Amino acid sequence: MGDLLQLNPPELRFKFELRKNIPVTLSLYNPGDETVAFKVKTTAPKKYCVRPSSGTVEPKTSKEIQVIMQAQREPPPNYSDCKDKFLVQGCLVPKDAKDVSGDVFERATDVKQTKLRVILTTPPKPPSPVPEGDEGDNSGGAVSIPAAREEAADQGPQDAASLTSENKQLREYVRKLESDRNVIKRQLDLWEEQGRGGGAGGKQASGIAAGGFTLIHLLIATVVALGLGYFLHK
Repeated sequence: MGDLLQLNPPELRFKFELRKNIPVTLSLYNPGDETVAFKVKTTAPKKYCVRPSSGTVEPKTSKEIQVIMQAQREPPPNYSDCKDKFLVQGCLVPKDAKDVSGDVFERATDVKQTKLRVILTTPPKPPSPVPEGDEGDNSGGAVSIPAAREEAADQGPQDAASLTSENKQLREYVRKLESDRNVIKRQLDLWEEQGRGGGAGGKQASGIAAGGFTLIHLLIATVVALGLGYFLHK
């Protein structure tokens, strides 16, 4: 029927949704120099509404038809095997015709027609509640869940390495304090023995350690070593 009417689109495609009217626009174009009458029929008249279902198309002009699938309560059993079809008929309108109605097709000698099949597509998927990773730049500084996990995974080993290094330094410091404490203790033991046998000079030596260490220094070092050892063992 291309010489009388050109149909666009060549098939009616509906994006199916439950309990919702679904419109599709069908365009009829008259490429000739005479007025063309048209009529639209369907195999499922209770399921579809066509506006207008008949009329005329002037030369070199288009006419838009609204084909509406009325709200359905149940989904189709098979989306890919829809049996619904449409039939578009067209014929030239006689120049002496005063009233263009259904009898034009009855009196016409050359009626042409084109069949259109119906294609149903599945309902659209609901939006995801979790934003995609590439939407982080538009979220006002928000970080997506996968990105936060990757960041935590990257930072974890670095923190563990830092703590391990600090623990090693503290342990070395504790070992040094314990070593100094043992040296001072041995020296004090030695001076106490000398004090018991050397009188006043020995008593004075027992209060002062070689190299300027005193008993107070020894006590401070012992307390610090014990405190650090307790902290490390925790």
